[in-house]
Amino acid sequence: MEFRIITIMVPLYAAFSLFLTYMLIFVYAQIFIGVIYFIISSLFVSALIFIGYYDPQEHFYEITSNLIDMEKAEIVFDDGVKTIGNFYRAASETIENSDGKKIYPNPRPMIIYFHGFQTHKEECEKYLIPLANMGYICFSFDQRGHGEAGGKKNEYFKNILDSIAVLDAVCSYEDVRKNSICCIGSSVGGVSVLTKCYADERVAMVVGISTLHRIRTILETKYRFLSIGWVLKRSFKTLIDEEEELKLAPYYYLKQDREYNKNRVFLIHAKNELIFPPEITFELNKKHARIPDDQALLLDRGRHSFGDMEVIILSAIVKWLNKNKKMKLPIE
Repeated sequence: MEFRIITIMVPLYAAFSLFLTYMLIFVYAQIFIGVIYFIISSLFVSALIFIGYYDPQEHFYEITSNLIDMEKAEIVFDDGVKTIGNFYRAASETIENSDGKKIYPNPRPMIIYFHGFQTHKEECEKYLIPLANMGYICFSFDQRGHGEAGGKKNEYFKNILDSIAVLDAVCSYEDVRKNSICCIGSSVGGVSVLTKCYADERVAMVVGISTLHRIRTILETKYRFLSIGWVLKRSFKTLIDEEEELKLAPYYYLKQDREYNKNRVFLIHAKNELIFPPEITFELNKKHARIPDDQALLLDRGRHSFGDMEVIILSAIVKWLNKNKKMKLPIE
């Protein structure tokens, strides 16, 4: 829960609770009920404060900060919009270069995470910090309109085009092995990964998590009234201005070539996903790109964000990284 919401909710709820306690005890003479209510409401306020101030993501970084060197970097997209990204490297393996920056002494494979709508770059630290500790260079950034980025959240198609600027920026670092980049994307970020990143020769492998197949398929699907899919379908209709924007989807980029996609394209989805149901997204991507079963993980639950299943997702990603020869870490 964000800090600004807590600062509004807690005082309002506390004031209401005090008023109700006063009414119960002094107006209606319900002393026992008033005291019990006061105790319960106090515990509830304490819980609200704890939820608001305790950020599990920040806590996770704090307990691993002695293992990881984190560096912030600015990226400028083609239209001048700026964003901020975070680099993560294993502290025990880095050296300081002539500019005073911590880098690896030799080029390494890199992992870039593209987050989804209404999240931010720090959301993926539970994936990237362990991967960085293994020796990979890891990077995440805020998409347009999110976190520390400029632009607007509804610039959906510009987000996809921004992936090239991100690749250009990270490849300027001397310790990045240029043709050994893995791009992982969730939801809308997965569209960037399975389109522009997939088509870039600097990218060795891509992982699409809870992402779509073709925008037109979403537009043609009948959803229940006021369901998440129904709302999504209407939002896509308002965002699409040109026919070319419809083609910024995996269907138009993924090659129908099993051999080419071997150990290169990986998919993760949940059966109970409501935003992008697997039968019109995951299954179609898998069939279209001839992706074998061992490169496509369909979990029974997890919905859209896999909020409590990070360990399972991370273990699958590590397994797939080990299968791709270009993503092998140097042997010390």
